[in-house]
Amino acid sequence: MTDASGTSDTPQVSIVMTSYNRARTLEQGVRSVLTQTFSNFELILFDDGSTDGSAEMGRRFAEMDPRVRHATAAHRGVWPATRDAIALSRAPLVGWVDSDDLLVSTALQETVKAMHAHPSADAVYTDYLDVDDSLSVIGYGNRCTIPYSAEALLTSFMTFHFRLIRRSAYDAVGGIDASFTAAGDYDLCLRLSEQRGGFVHLTRPLYLYRNHRDNISYGRRVEQIAMTERAIRAAMNRRGLEGSHELFVDLMAYFKVEPKRT
Repeated sequence: MTDASGTSDTPQVSIVMTSYNRARTLEQGVRSVLTQTFSNFELILFDDGSTDGSAEMGRRFAEMDPRVRHATAAHRGVWPATRDAIALSRAPLVGWVDSDDLLVSTALQETVKAMHAHPSADAVYTDYLDVDDSLSVIGYGNRCTIPYSAEALLTSFMTFHFRLIRRSAYDAVGGIDASFTAAGDYDLCLRLSEQRGGFVHLTRPLYLYRNHRDNISYGRRVEQIAMTERAIRAAMNRRGLEGSHELFVDLMAYFKVEPKRT
């Protein structure tokens, strides 16, 4: 793994963005971070073995802006890459933005403020908007209306996007489990919810979640379900629920007809 570092001053926030063949959307995502109203951050662009020019794009951003650090590694998958990227981070608050999504310009300002207002909280999460490939709004994220509790999180992933996490809490629960091939963020959130500090919910849409064909929910649905079940069962075991509760998994078919790719 190679790392091109920028400024040596310790930032207040570390934002991680991993990328694997996302040259088509990467620039928009990076610019949404660099134009934040809160500027005391570092952005770690971690390329997971791309072959489409994403790595070169990341290097150019690191040359243009001292807040950007760029790293490359052989392709291992999103959660090993995210874990390695966070290991490079230096700030006491850490979060990540998917390379096909965007932050609203005030996202860091508002989430940092919330963390300062709730010093005992381990993390803050925001609402999000679903957008299409052209960034037109489809609707308000359907998970945003689910009230947060550690118990409800067992079956409903309401802490979906955007999250800012105290590095101390991230380290205390062991960070991301890189053995997950999907649902690694859900597994992390379940472990964080079991800590004393818990989550704070900002009921404002500060993240744009892009719906497109490359989303894991489209192409790897069975794998996503299996990894989600694994995360829930592990949480049930940690919470001592396996003897008194049973997990049921309901598989639902989803059909969609779209024009062929050219």
